Amino acid sequence: MPLSLPRWSLLLLLCLLACDALATETERARRPKVKTSKLVRLPGGERLHRDAALAYQRMAQAAETDGVRLRVTSGYRSPREQRWLYEQYRKGKGNKAARPGRSNHQRGLAVDLIVGPATSQRFEWLAANACRFGFRRTVRSEPWHWEYSPRTTLPPLAGEDCLGRPVEREAPPVVENAPS
Repeated sequence: MPLSLPRWSLLLLLCLLACDALATETERARRPKVKTSKLVRLPGGERLHRDAALAYQRMAQAAETDGVRLRVTSGYRSPREQRWLYEQYRKGKGNKAARPGRSNHQRGLAVDLIVGPATSQRFEWLAANACRFGFRRTVRSEPWHWEYSPRTTLPPLAGEDCLGRPVEREAPPVVENAPS
C-alpha cells in the first residue's frame, strides 16, 4: 500500500527534525564546557579553572622561592573573546589564535605568561619546573603559552628536573588533581 502525500510529508519532516537535532547535539559536544562557577580569579584579575588555578598558584609560589616572578597575561577566554582573537589572527592583525572551541583558554586550562625569550630566567625556570605542577608547553612557537594537563604531563624522574637535568634539592611532588 503506497504512502499518501501527507504521510510522506510527515515522514520527511520527522527525518529533517531528527537530522537537525543530531547536528545540534554534535555541535554542542564540540563546545568547551566550563561553568563559570569552576573559574577562579588569580591575583592580577585573570581567571582559570579551579584546579589549574590552584596548581598555577603553587607553581608561582615555588618560582618566587627561587627568585622568579611569574605573571599571567591571559587565562580563561569566553567564546566571544576567542572568536574575536581568531578573526584578528585570520586578518593578519593579531597573534596566532586557535579556532573558537579548540583553545584550552576557553576551558580555563591555558595561561599565557610573561616569559621573555627562550633564554630568559623565567622561561628556563618554567621549562625545568612546570611539569611538576601539571603544566606543559604545547605550542612550540609560543614560549609564553602553558597548558595545565596533569594526566598527560609526565613528571620528572627522581633527582631530575623537567628537562632531565640533575637537581640539588628535592622537588615538590607532582600535582595529581585533574579538571572535573
